[in-house]
Amino acid sequence: MPQSAGNEAAADLFLPEFIHRFLPDRKSLQSSLDTRFFSRVRRLSLEITLALLLNMVRPGERIGYQKVIDRFFSDTGLAFTNQKAVKPPDKAAFNRARKKVPVKVCQILFAEAVAYAQSLARQHDKLTWNGFRVYAIDGTKKNLPASDELNDFFDAPHHAHFPQMITGVLFDVLAKLPLNYMRAPFNTPERDMALELLKELGSGDLLLLDRGYPGYRLFRAIITQGADFLVRLPQNGLFRTARAFLAGGKRDGKITVYPPAALLREHPNETFPPLTLRLVKVALPGTGTEAVFITTLMDSKKYPRRALRNLYHHRWSEEEFFKTIKEHLRAEEFRGKSVQFIDQELLSTYLYYVLTRIMMLEAARYHDLPVANLETKAALVAVARYLDLLWIAETLDECQDLLRRCLTEISWRTYHPRSGRKFPRLSKSRHGKWANNWA
Repeated sequence: MPQSAGNEAAADLFLPEFIHRFLPDRKSLQSSLDTRFFSRVRRLSLEITLALLLNMVRPGERIGYQKVIDRFFSDTGLAFTNQKAVKPPDKAAFNRARKKVPVKVCQILFAEAVAYAQSLARQHDKLTWNGFRVYAIDGTKKNLPASDELNDFFDAPHHAHFPQMITGVLFDVLAKLPLNYMRAPFNTPERDMALELLKELGSGDLLLLDRGYPGYRLFRAIITQGADFLVRLPQNGLFRTARAFLAGGKRDGKITVYPPAALLREHPNETFPPLTLRLVKVALPGTGTEAVFITTLMDSKKYPRRALRNLYHHRWSEEEFFKTIKEHLRAEEFRGKSVQFIDQELLSTYLYYVLTRIMMLEAARYHDLPVANLETKAALVAVARYLDLLWIAETLDECQDLLRRCLTEISWRTYHPRSGRKFPRLSKSRHGKWANNWA
């Protein structure tokens, strides 16, 4: 447990609250953890078990359990105590330790890391838009290892050999932070997941959604939360009143969205008022195509069409998040064959990413750099070099020194975003590389 080795009041601390709350303090975990299993004298203490879970998802080639354990004990020096080599625990011991860590412990750590990252993000002026906190919700499907437990819980698509789950993420697109997530069987509707995730929204929040989400029920739920939205519609406008609006050649104006008959039949005793919203049609530069948006931002002078188009482009940050954790943290290469282990690995991936964003936000502040110019990949790698040592640091001064070095390394690699660049979607699926033309 890191303890201050000097005068804390005079110390130049980085992340002091985070160090005290996240790394050494178990008080918030006591109700979820049977501490009999994680005494300080055990070789696989709570800190080391959690550190190994994060070590499993660090950037680089995915390696087996035993190699992860050996690497961690070697890199941190735990395998060489009192000038004697000590053999690291085996993978069976690690799996037994994992079983004793409830998923709620990982959820608490993720929530605390997100809260701290949000407090840092609020210190950066450019991480809001016209005073709004800008979020997006999107989902992705992930294949899981074959096991009866996972197949029973998540189910598998027809003719598939592996179970599959769908994950939905509420994402701050300007701060580039995952704020909350859901995971469910693969055939769970994404709109249902969005309805749960948007319960965290409130006044001052603005939600961006793509063409798979529009619907009266979702719009009303967002408005009920006191939040605003900007949603892309299919080219035909989707709603009857929107189709009539577009057919008349209009490009910016108000429409009324009425509740569908099926919703009224399902809930005959509830009231569903019509919604007055703004519809805009804009040209997409360099593509020769146009996009249709629906929004609660009614003031066309304060929120002109071009500004809305540029705002919606920020939704791509969540796509980049999915790409980053997939390519660099191997977010779709799960090891565990139980629901508990899958949840641990999924949360470890999100937690590792949030910890990296915390370091990037601190590096930008400390080195006076725009956080948008810091390389995410370089930051992920830099954090990998220091995170294990931070977990086992015994003094607060040692934490400070490691953090300074990590923040400095992150500041070394910057890039300058270039506008107008296009990156078409590329499928990297292992399936279908060799098309059978005879099918």
